Amino acid sequence: MLVTAPAEATIYFRESEGVAHVSGSFDPGDETLFAEFLARPRTKRLAVIFLDSAGGAIGPGIAIGRMIRKARLATAVDAGSSRCESACTLIFAGGVRRHYIGGEAIFEGTSGRGGLGYHPAHWRDPSWTRAGFSDKGTAQMAAFYREMGQPRAAELMMKAGFSSMFRPSGQTALALRIATTLAAP
Repeated sequence: MLVTAPAEATIYFRESEGVAHVSGSFDPGDETLFAEFLARPRTKRLAVIFLDSAGGAIGPGIAIGRMIRKARLATAVDAGSSRCESACTLIFAGGVRRHYIGGEAIFEGTSGRGGLGYHPAHWRDPSWTRAGFSDKGTAQMAAFYREMGQPRAAELMMKAGFSSMFRPSGQTALALRIATTLAAP
C-alpha cells in the first residue's frame, strides 16, 4: 500500500506487511503526520521503519524518535541503497532495535554518501546567505542520543565539518551502541 502525506508535506510513507519506509526531509509539523501514520488501523502490526533521509529539523526528529521508541518499533537503514543523515539519525536512535544493514561495507569518515551521517547542528537564515554552528541544537541532539542510550553518538557529530557528514563504519556503530545489528530485520 502506498501512503503519502499531503502535497505540502516533505515526509513520505510507504507500507506493506508490517514494514514501513519513511523518506524525505523532516520539517516542523511532520511529527503530527508521523503520529497520524502510526495511529492508522492495520491488519498487521507495524514492526520496523526503514529510513532514507538527508535529515531536517531537530524538533521533529526528536519527536518522531520518541514515538518510535514508545511504539517499540525497530528502525533500519540500508547503507548500500539509502542514507540517514543529520536529524534522521535522531529517528534511527529511537528504534528499540537498530539495523544498520550493510554497515560493514561503510568506509568510516567523511567521504561516503550512504548509511548513517552525523554532523553538529546548524542554523541558517531563510535566504541561505548566513549560516553557522548551533551549540544549542548540538546540545539538544546530544541529550537525545543520551536519552536513547547512545551517548557516544554525540562524539560522531564533532568529527564532521560544517559542510560534511561523518559516517561510522558498522563496527563503530555497534561499538558505540548506535546500531544493534548489521543484519536486516
